Amino acid sequence: MNQYNYCKPLTPADPLASYYAAINERPDNKANSSGGRNKRSVGEHTKYWRPGRTLKILVYRYNEQSFEVVKNGANKWLPYINLNFEFIEIDEEDIYDSDDFLGDIRVNFQPLLKNGGSSQLGTDAMTGSPHTPSMVLGTDFASPNYEYVVIHEFGHALGLNHEHQHPEAAIPWDREKTYAHMEIASNLSRADVDANVFPLERTTNRTYTPYDRHSVMHYQVLNELTVGDWHQPKNLHISEGDISAIRAIYP
Repeated sequence: MNQYNYCKPLTPADPLASYYAAINERPDNKANSSGGRNKRSVGEHTKYWRPGRTLKILVYRYNEQSFEVVKNGANKWLPYINLNFEFIEIDEEDIYDSDDFLGDIRVNFQPLLKNGGSSQLGTDAMTGSPHTPSMVLGTDFASPNYEYVVIHEFGHALGLNHEHQHPEAAIPWDREKTYAHMEIASNLSRADVDANVFPLERTTNRTYTPYDRHSVMHYQVLNELTVGDWHQPKNLHISEGDISAIRAIYP
């Protein structure tokens, strides 16, 4: 069976802290969009950064490659958003010497993740301990897909959720095969798969643009995990649908 590293967005320990972090950053996070403006394709719309601000990206010092690969991948979003990034690289011991959030987004590395990663969604990064990374990436920097992983995780850091969970995706998942595959491929439990793979119910707390199967936020879907003949290759680049959605979020 094909192996693939599936990411699982990091959830905040304190939902109330998540809410206040979001509305303190951007007051319109607390209300549904009533003016017909679609903010993104799918996902909670209460975790977006304030347009026009500079996000400080703290990268834990790892090796001579790590800083540049994170910077290059994250910067792929910049042409489409009304935000700026300021990148800083700091040794871990110096991070622990401070009680302040030295970075709005804090990126650390975990060799066991290899060519994978996880990230908190948007302003959730400003909850919890300032010493805790809000994004964790693997260390297989030589992988041809590593930049894609960084782009995908920074999509989460900007507030985007997984596109394959769009309620209109209509992916004909074979659920039992998917549970078994995800457990082997990425050690995801059945609850993890329900939360991160299968469609999210349409609710009034989310805003939607049309489903985009070519989104960089879409999982690769293996034909062997679906009923019939349905598959989707890995999307390595930001799609036109991604650009439209992220521009609406950060005008």
